[in-house]
Amino acid sequence: MTKKQTETQDVGGVTINWHDDEMKSHYANIGTATANREEFFLLFGTHQHWRGNAQDTKTLDVNLAHRIVMSPFAAKRLALVLTQSLKAYEDQFGKIET
Repeated sequence: MTKKQTETQDVGGVTINWHDDEMKSHYANIGTATANREEFFLLFGTHQHWRGNAQDTKTLDVNLAHRIVMSPFAAKRLALVLTQSLKAYEDQFGKIET
């Protein structure tokens, strides 16, 4: 039997219990987003350019592995969390140059 792990977080008067007993981790070194009126699509994948073997620097092959579909409201909340997390990271480790 797998031990259930729970982390509790209070957000704006709402208690969120995060359960990680079925969580899976995946690596992505590239991502993009698209949207229509009802949904946002977050696409994640990997590229091999880090190997230094790219012959054509104007072409990048990306192997897409995961698509996350979110409502606009959930996407907005994620954007806020990412903005806050990036600020905290940069405050501790320095500015991330893109």
